[in-house]
Amino acid sequence: MSLDQASKFNSEIKSLFTIPYLQLNVNGWENKKKKLLELMDKCDFGVNPLIRTSFFNEPINDSIELIFEEELEYMKKSFGFVDYHVEQSWFQEQTGNMFHPMHDHSGPNLMMSSICYIDFDPFTHTSTQFISPFVDSLSSSYNYFMPEVSEGTIIFFPSNIIHQSLPNISDKLRRIVSFNLNLKK
Repeated sequence: MSLDQASKFNSEIKSLFTIPYLQLNVNGWENKKKKLLELMDKCDFGVNPLIRTSFFNEPINDSIELIFEEELEYMKKSFGFVDYHVEQSWFQEQTGNMFHPMHDHSGPNLMMSSICYIDFDPFTHTSTQFISPFVDSLSSSYNYFMPEVSEGTIIFFPSNIIHQSLPNISDKLRRIVSFNLNLKK
């Protein structure tokens, strides 16, 4: 049957599932970047050969909620939530082949996670790679998605989505802040 013949059925191919995410440019980025870097300077990154992270240290949740208040309010309204709470927050740095292997942020009461790109060179660095939780039924493979981002881009996505950061093959620092959110409908 040709596509012309199919048109008589008034049909089209549709998707059964979609995974929502929200990508924003942070409002007042230069000021917020300055605050994030000051906060980052106070963090202990420990020693990890894969990636430098403040994940295992004192959370910076209240500061993150204040810095990203506008973006969090917009996210809340966009997804139809009535309230949010930053549950966990941390910084990460990558240079010289450091990477963050596949993982997710799912856990009790976590619904949404976020990544904000603090230092990011689109000619040198790669954005976060998201992996579809569904095997492509036509190719029997997983689909990957890498959004186009720049410094000051923030992404909100479901916490249970597997993602990774590929190796930073340069000596140019790639820095992000990430946080998990509890949300109420």
